[in-house]
Amino acid sequence: MTIFVAQHARRATPEATASAVLDDLDNRVTDEASFVVLPENAFTTGGNVQELPPRLREQCLDRLTALARTRGTYVLTGSWAEARPGGLMQVSRLLDPSGSECARVERPVLDDGTTGTGDDFPVVETPFGHVGVLLGPDFWLIEPPRIECLAGAELLLVAGSLDGTQQAAQRAAVWGIATLNTVAVAFAGSLSERCGGGSAVAVPEGFVTEAGTDEGVIEAPWDVEKIRHLREPDLRFQQTLWFGLWARRTELYTDLTAQVS
Repeated sequence: MTIFVAQHARRATPEATASAVLDDLDNRVTDEASFVVLPENAFTTGGNVQELPPRLREQCLDRLTALARTRGTYVLTGSWAEARPGGLMQVSRLLDPSGSECARVERPVLDDGTTGTGDDFPVVETPFGHVGVLLGPDFWLIEPPRIECLAGAELLLVAGSLDGTQQAAQRAAVWGIATLNTVAVAFAGSLSERCGGGSAVAVPEGFVTEAGTDEGVIEAPWDVEKIRHLREPDLRFQQTLWFGLWARRTELYTDLTAQVS
Protein backbone atom coordinates (compact mmCIF):
# COMPACT_ATOMS: atom_id res chain seq x y z
CA MET A 1 0.00 0.00 0.00
CA THR A 2 1.31 3.43 -0.95
CA ILE A 3 0.51 7.09 -0.34
CA PHE A 4 1.12 9.62 -3.13
CA VAL A 5 1.36 13.34 -2.35
CA ALA A 6 1.33 16.06 -5.02
CA GLN A 7 3.45 19.22 -4.83
CA HIS A 8 3.54 21.54 -7.83
CA ALA A 9 4.44 25.11 -8.66
CA ARG A 10 1.60 27.40 -9.66
CA ARG A 11 1.50 28.37 -13.33
CA ALA A 12 0.30 31.57 -14.97
CA THR A 13 -3.32 30.40 -15.17
CA PRO A 14 -5.50 27.95 -13.23
CA GLU A 15 -5.89 25.91 -16.41
CA ALA A 16 -2.12 25.57 -16.81
CA THR A 17 -1.69 24.63 -13.16
CA ALA A 18 -4.46 22.05 -13.35
CA SER A 19 -2.99 20.52 -16.50
CA ALA A 20 0.48 20.23 -14.95
CA VAL A 21 -0.80 18.69 -11.72
CA LEU A 22 -3.30 16.27 -13.24
CA ASP A 23 -0.98 15.11 -16.04
CA ASP A 24 1.76 14.40 -13.50
CA LEU A 25 -0.63 12.43 -11.29
CA ASP A 26 -1.77 10.36 -14.27
CA ASN A 27 1.85 9.54 -15.07
CA ARG A 28 3.12 8.94 -11.55
CA VAL A 29 0.35 7.31 -9.53
CA THR A 30 0.46 3.51 -9.80
CA ASP A 31 -2.03 0.76 -9.07
CA GLU A 32 -0.31 0.34 -5.68
CA ALA A 33 -1.85 3.62 -4.53
CA SER A 34 -4.03 3.58 -1.43
CA PHE A 35 -4.30 7.37 -1.11
CA VAL A 36 -3.53 10.41 -3.26
CA VAL A 37 -3.39 13.83 -1.59
CA LEU A 38 -3.48 17.31 -3.20
CA PRO A 39 -2.88 20.64 -1.40
CA GLU A 40 -5.06 23.54 -0.31
CA ASN A 41 -5.77 25.89 -3.25
CA ALA A 42 -4.60 23.09 -5.52
CA PHE A 43 -5.12 24.99 -8.78
CA THR A 44 -4.95 28.61 -7.63
CA THR A 45 -2.58 31.10 -9.24
CA GLY A 46 -1.07 34.18 -7.63
CA GLY A 47 -1.73 35.41 -4.10
CA ASN A 48 -5.45 36.20 -4.27
CA VAL A 49 -7.95 33.40 -3.74
CA GLN A 50 -10.59 33.45 -6.44
CA GLU A 51 -13.40 31.12 -7.38
CA LEU A 52 -12.21 28.31 -9.62
CA PRO A 53 -14.18 28.69 -12.87
CA PRO A 54 -17.08 26.20 -12.78
CA ARG A 55 -16.11 24.57 -16.09
CA LEU A 56 -12.53 24.04 -14.94
CA ARG A 57 -13.77 22.81 -11.56
CA GLU A 58 -15.87 20.17 -13.29
CA GLN A 59 -12.95 19.12 -15.48
CA CYS A 60 -10.63 18.79 -12.48
CA LEU A 61 -13.17 16.80 -10.51
CA ASP A 62 -13.82 14.55 -13.52
CA ARG A 63 -10.12 13.78 -13.92
CA LEU A 64 -9.59 13.14 -10.22
CA THR A 65 -12.65 10.89 -10.21
CA ALA A 66 -11.19 8.97 -13.15
CA LEU A 67 -7.87 8.67 -11.31
CA ALA A 68 -9.63 7.20 -8.27
CA ARG A 69 -11.47 4.67 -10.42
CA THR A 70 -8.61 3.59 -12.67
CA ARG A 71 -6.08 3.24 -9.82
CA GLY A 72 -8.54 1.94 -7.24
CA THR A 73 -7.44 4.60 -4.77
CA TYR A 74 -8.84 7.23 -2.43
CA VAL A 75 -8.19 10.77 -3.65
CA LEU A 76 -8.22 13.90 -1.49
CA THR A 77 -8.90 16.52 -4.15
CA GLY A 78 -7.10 19.31 -2.37
CA SER A 79 -9.27 22.40 -2.15
CA TRP A 80 -10.52 25.15 -4.40
CA ALA A 81 -12.81 28.11 -3.88
CA GLU A 82 -16.48 27.77 -4.76
CA ALA A 83 -19.16 30.45 -4.54
CA ARG A 84 -21.82 30.02 -1.86
CA PRO A 85 -24.67 32.37 -0.85
CA GLY A 86 -22.57 33.60 2.08
CA GLY A 87 -19.38 34.06 0.06
CA LEU A 88 -16.46 31.98 -1.13
CA MET A 89 -15.83 28.62 0.49
CA GLN A 90 -12.78 26.39 0.28
CA VAL A 91 -14.08 22.92 -0.57
CA SER A 92 -12.17 19.66 -0.29
CA ARG A 93 -13.55 16.24 -1.20
CA LEU A 94 -12.40 12.71 -0.46
CA LEU A 95 -13.23 10.40 -3.35
CA ASP A 96 -13.38 6.64 -2.84
CA PRO A 97 -12.11 4.05 -5.38
CA SER A 98 -15.50 4.05 -7.12
CA GLY A 99 -15.16 7.81 -7.65
CA SER A 100 -17.93 8.64 -5.17
CA GLU A 101 -17.54 11.41 -2.64
CA CYS A 102 -17.23 9.86 0.83
CA ALA A 103 -16.30 12.99 2.81
CA ARG A 104 -16.30 16.75 2.32
CA VAL A 105 -14.83 19.67 4.25
CA GLU A 106 -15.91 23.27 3.60
CA ARG A 107 -14.30 26.32 5.18
CA PRO A 108 -14.93 30.04 4.58
CA VAL A 109 -12.47 32.18 2.66
CA LEU A 110 -11.80 35.10 5.00
CA ASP A 111 -11.49 38.76 3.99
CA ASP A 112 -7.69 38.56 3.97
CA GLY A 113 -7.78 35.57 1.60
CA THR A 114 -6.87 32.98 4.21
CA THR A 115 -8.98 29.94 5.03
CA GLY A 116 -11.14 29.88 8.15
CA THR A 117 -11.50 27.05 10.66
CA GLY A 118 -14.50 24.85 11.37
CA ASP A 119 -15.92 22.31 13.78
CA ASP A 120 -16.63 19.26 11.61
CA PHE A 121 -13.78 16.74 11.30
CA PRO A 122 -14.70 13.66 9.24
CA VAL A 123 -13.14 10.25 9.79
CA VAL A 124 -13.72 7.61 7.10
CA GLU A 125 -13.36 3.85 7.47
CA THR A 126 -11.44 2.40 4.51
CA PRO A 127 -9.90 -1.00 3.74
CA PHE A 128 -6.54 0.67 4.45
CA GLY A 129 -7.43 1.97 7.91
CA HIS A 130 -9.44 4.81 9.43
CA VAL A 131 -8.64 8.12 7.75
CA GLY A 132 -9.19 11.68 8.94
CA VAL A 133 -9.56 14.58 6.50
CA LEU A 134 -8.22 18.03 7.42
CA LEU A 135 -8.09 21.27 5.48
CA GLY A 136 -5.84 24.28 5.89
CA PRO A 137 -5.48 25.92 9.30
CA ASP A 138 -7.51 23.27 11.16
CA PHE A 139 -4.43 21.05 10.92
CA TRP A 140 -2.22 23.49 12.83
CA LEU A 141 -4.47 23.59 15.89
CA ILE A 142 -4.24 21.08 18.74
CA GLU A 143 -7.85 19.95 18.82
CA PRO A 144 -8.81 18.97 15.23
CA PRO A 145 -6.09 16.29 14.71
CA ARG A 146 -6.69 14.98 18.22
CA ILE A 147 -10.46 14.86 17.73
CA GLU A 148 -10.02 12.81 14.57
CA CYS A 149 -7.54 10.48 16.25
CA LEU A 150 -9.85 9.97 19.22
CA ALA A 151 -12.53 9.11 16.65
CA GLY A 152 -10.21 6.39 15.34
CA ALA A 153 -8.12 8.04 12.62
CA GLU A 154 -4.87 6.19 11.95
CA LEU A 155 -3.86 8.38 9.02
CA LEU A 156 -4.51 12.10 8.53
CA LEU A 157 -4.86 13.36 4.96
CA VAL A 158 -4.11 17.09 4.94
CA ALA A 159 -4.79 19.54 2.11
CA GLY A 160 -2.54 22.21 3.55
CA SER A 161 -0.06 24.96 2.90
CA LEU A 162 3.21 26.18 4.40
CA ASP A 163 2.77 29.95 4.27
CA GLY A 164 4.75 32.88 5.54
CA THR A 165 8.19 33.03 7.12
CA GLN A 166 7.84 30.25 9.70
CA GLN A 167 8.08 27.33 7.32
CA ALA A 168 10.78 25.52 9.31
CA ALA A 169 8.56 25.57 12.39
CA GLN A 170 5.58 24.37 10.37
CA ARG A 171 7.63 21.52 8.94
CA ALA A 172 8.60 20.49 12.47
CA ALA A 173 4.94 20.70 13.49
CA VAL A 174 3.96 18.12 10.85
CA TRP A 175 6.21 15.59 12.58
CA GLY A 176 5.13 16.84 16.01
CA ILE A 177 1.46 16.27 15.25
CA ALA A 178 2.27 12.75 14.04
CA THR A 179 4.20 12.06 17.24
CA LEU A 180 1.81 13.54 19.79
CA ASN A 181 -1.18 11.76 18.26
CA THR A 182 0.62 8.52 17.29
CA VAL A 183 -0.72 8.85 13.77
CA ALA A 184 0.59 8.97 10.22
CA VAL A 185 0.26 12.32 8.45
CA ALA A 186 0.15 12.79 4.65
CA PHE A 187 0.57 16.54 4.18
CA ALA A 188 0.29 18.19 0.75
CA GLY A 189 1.45 21.75 0.04
CA SER A 190 2.05 23.71 -3.15
CA LEU A 191 4.85 25.95 -4.40
CA SER A 192 4.57 29.70 -5.00
CA GLU A 193 6.07 32.95 -3.77
CA ARG A 194 4.12 32.53 -0.53
CA CYS A 195 3.84 28.76 -0.28
CA GLY A 196 7.00 26.83 0.54
CA GLY A 197 6.05 23.30 -0.44
CA GLY A 198 6.93 21.03 2.47
CA SER A 199 4.79 18.10 1.33
CA ALA A 200 5.64 15.05 3.40
CA VAL A 201 4.52 11.78 4.91
CA ALA A 202 5.36 11.57 8.60
CA VAL A 203 4.96 8.90 11.29
CA PRO A 204 5.75 9.19 15.01
CA GLU A 205 9.38 8.19 14.48
CA GLY A 206 10.01 10.81 11.80
CA PHE A 207 9.52 11.64 8.12
CA VAL A 208 9.05 8.72 5.74
CA THR A 209 9.52 11.03 2.75
CA GLU A 210 9.68 14.78 2.10
CA ALA A 211 9.39 16.89 -1.05
CA GLY A 212 11.22 19.93 0.32
CA THR A 213 10.87 22.58 -2.37
CA ASP A 214 11.03 20.15 -5.30
CA GLU A 215 8.12 19.88 -7.70
CA GLY A 216 6.53 16.53 -8.39
CA VAL A 217 4.72 13.62 -6.77
CA ILE A 218 6.28 11.89 -3.77
CA GLU A 219 5.30 8.46 -2.53
CA ALA A 220 5.66 6.53 0.70
CA PRO A 221 4.71 3.06 1.92
CA TRP A 222 1.68 2.82 4.16
CA ASP A 223 1.33 0.15 6.87
CA VAL A 224 -1.65 0.73 9.14
CA GLU A 225 -0.60 -2.18 11.35
CA LYS A 226 2.46 -0.21 12.47
CA ILE A 227 0.31 2.60 13.85
CA ARG A 228 -1.96 0.08 15.54
CA HIS A 229 1.10 -1.57 17.10
CA LEU A 230 2.38 1.74 18.46
CA ARG A 231 -1.02 2.39 20.05
CA GLU A 232 -1.22 -0.92 21.91
CA PRO A 233 -1.49 -0.52 25.71
CA ASP A 234 2.00 -0.74 27.19
CA LEU A 235 2.09 1.01 30.55
CA ARG A 236 5.59 -0.28 31.29
CA PHE A 237 6.87 1.17 28.01
CA GLN A 238 8.78 -2.02 27.23
CA GLN A 239 7.27 -2.44 23.77
CA THR A 240 7.27 1.15 22.47
CA LEU A 241 7.64 4.69 23.76
CA TRP A 242 4.58 5.95 21.93
CA PHE A 243 1.63 4.62 23.93
CA GLY A 244 2.10 7.27 26.61
CA LEU A 245 1.62 10.00 24.00
CA TRP A 246 -1.39 8.27 22.48
CA ALA A 247 -3.11 7.40 25.76
CA ARG A 248 -5.86 9.74 26.91
CA ARG A 249 -7.79 10.20 30.16
CA THR A 250 -10.90 11.64 28.57
CA GLU A 251 -12.71 11.69 31.92
CA LEU A 252 -10.56 14.72 32.77
CA TYR A 253 -11.67 16.76 29.75
CA THR A 254 -14.82 18.22 31.35
CA ASP A 255 -12.89 19.40 34.38
CA LEU A 256 -10.24 20.91 32.14
CA THR A 257 -12.69 22.91 30.04
CA ALA A 258 -14.55 24.03 33.16
CA GLN A 259 -11.34 25.38 34.67
CA VAL A 260 -10.45 27.24 31.48
CA SER A 261 -13.85 28.85 31.18
